[in-house]
Amino acid sequence: MKADEKTLTLYIKAYSPKTIPMGRLAKYMQAFAAMLGNEHGVHFDQLKPGSTQLVSRIDREEIPKVDEQLERVRRREAGQDALKAWNEIDRLLADDNATGYVYEGESPTAQIIEFPGVKRPKPVKYGPFTQEGSIDGILISVTGADQTIHLQLQNGELKYTGIETDRETARRLGHHLFEPIRLHGSGRWMREEDGIWTLKRFRVATFAILKNHDLAEAVEDLRAAQGSHWAEMDDPIAALDELRDGKDGLH
Repeated sequence: MKADEKTLTLYIKAYSPKTIPMGRLAKYMQAFAAMLGNEHGVHFDQLKPGSTQLVSRIDREEIPKVDEQLERVRRREAGQDALKAWNEIDRLLADDNATGYVYEGESPTAQIIEFPGVKRPKPVKYGPFTQEGSIDGILISVTGADQTIHLQLQNGELKYTGIETDRETARRLGHHLFEPIRLHGSGRWMREEDGIWTLKRFRVATFAILKNHDLAEAVEDLRAAQGSHWAEMDDPIAALDELRDGKDGLH
């Protein structure tokens, strides 16, 4: 290494240079490069033994920029791409049942950034919880032949399933197919490990028609839904009118 260059090493406490799969190494390299940034001034140098040590070489003129980038990553104040790269390295390490860190120069004791990896706190799943509430969307399905009728709502790309109601409520709801509605009732919710709340089941008690939601906006929601056939229609408004009149407006 030249005197005016600097090395930063990602120490992966898993595998060895001879045993790490090439695809796995590529993922670590890509995330490490993204976290360092300054792609034209950061170069791969070598793989050192002692678990797996991925050494990068930094051009002299880029050293201050990379140092500042890593300090911002350490404080969790870096840009979205750099923080995403840190999270990706940490996830890879967790999957490999390992921890890791970045160190400067030749000494592994000069650690700059740590990755808890397998030691990071495990995400927590909560629930399921039952709670009174409401859900909004466009009514896209009313099905069932027994006393329990099943509904589906579409809200943008989100589709609510597992919605149940009685025959009488379903009969009245049937007059509002493909219209925006609000369902009131009791829902069974689960908070997943990624922090997303998922609706497992919803029992409808009452409903309301969302008069303030223009029909054209409702159609746009349908057209925006991934895989929707509404996006292929020349005149979806006319198709809705035909559906309301009891005709088959979907071709």
